[in-house]
Amino acid sequence: MVDFRYHLVSLIAVFMALGVGIILGAGPLQNSIGSVLTNQVDSLRESRNEAWAQAEEAERESQAYREGLESLTTDMITGSLDGQAIVIVALPGASDDAIAAHSENLMLSGAEIQGVVEITDNFFSPATASYRNALSGQLGSYVETSDNPMETLVAGLELILMADDESAGAATLLELYQSSDNPLIEVRESLVSPSDAILVVGPTEVEVPVEGEEDPDAETILANKVEFMTAIETPAVLVSTGDSGTLLDAVRADDNGVSTVDSPEDSTSFINVPFALTQELSGATIAWGITDSAELVLGERAELENFAAADPSESEEGVTEGEATEGDSVDGDAPVDGETVEGEAVDGGEAGTEGEGTLAGVLGSEDQQTDGDSAGEDQPADGE
Repeated sequence: MVDFRYHLVSLIAVFMALGVGIILGAGPLQNSIGSVLTNQVDSLRESRNEAWAQAEEAERESQAYREGLESLTTDMITGSLDGQAIVIVALPGASDDAIAAHSENLMLSGAEIQGVVEITDNFFSPATASYRNALSGQLGSYVETSDNPMETLVAGLELILMADDESAGAATLLELYQSSDNPLIEVRESLVSPSDAILVVGPTEVEVPVEGEEDPDAETILANKVEFMTAIETPAVLVSTGDSGTLLDAVRADDNGVSTVDSPEDSTSFINVPFALTQELSGATIAWGITDSAELVLGERAELENFAAADPSESEEGVTEGEATEGDSVDGDAPVDGETVEGEAVDGGEAGTEGEGTLAGVLGSEDQQTDGDSAGEDQPADGE
């Protein structure tokens, strides 16, 4: 009996609460609840419209920014790499579009593209580690070996990229590195050696592993790639995506003196890459781009005239400003009539051919003679 009364009271309470709710909802609370909901919906709609407008404005500004940089790129980079020979090395994950775009861009800057070499996964995979170790042990006849097989293999790669066409060692290594069983490289465009610098094109997109399909060797492969970049002694620049966890991000975090440019498909990279190569060729290390780890969004070029090899015929040791003026000697002292300079007689300031300096004094030649002059003794010129 008690249980029945308990259930009866409970049912009455439920229906009373329901009735009160209906009465209140249909009466005094109807307008206030409806107004609150309507206001919230209107506010959310306005926020959405504002967000859309801001996104569209940001996209327009970004597009204008890209178009502006693209229009300025050619004028900014033209001549920055005049006479420089650049070879392109593509790492696994580098897109064909990025390779082609940066190759064309380097040619606009005045560089000569010496070839394109693709590095295969075998260069970094743990599965081929034993093969790489064995191969590195056979390179002692061609390059200086190291306790680290990756450093030895990179030295061999640099010999392939930098040696002249007549280098038998480079030809042998090229054949070894392209072994049909475990090829480490693939030559996509014929090599024209030697090169002055290397552009390394890394992955252009972030690889997001599918859940449950993560590569257990990913960390080892990334570490091998960082070792690869660190071992390069030739002036080199890495251009690659710079998101967290990528090769470029790891290289910058390691602070190992490798020049980097992030965002390889962004307009900034087509200005930064040629300028970064000029900085590398001048001995500087940079980190440019639009990611948080970059030092500058846009870098500046380094003038390469001071770093070009000097022409021996125009050496300051040979002549002053390329030519000796009349009455000047090779070593810069103006002799008087009848005096000799470096074993040559001078008449009225003439040394060798009138108006031109000679290299006899610098080169130590004792056999060069000019009309009316003798080597090794004082002798008056014609008519004296």
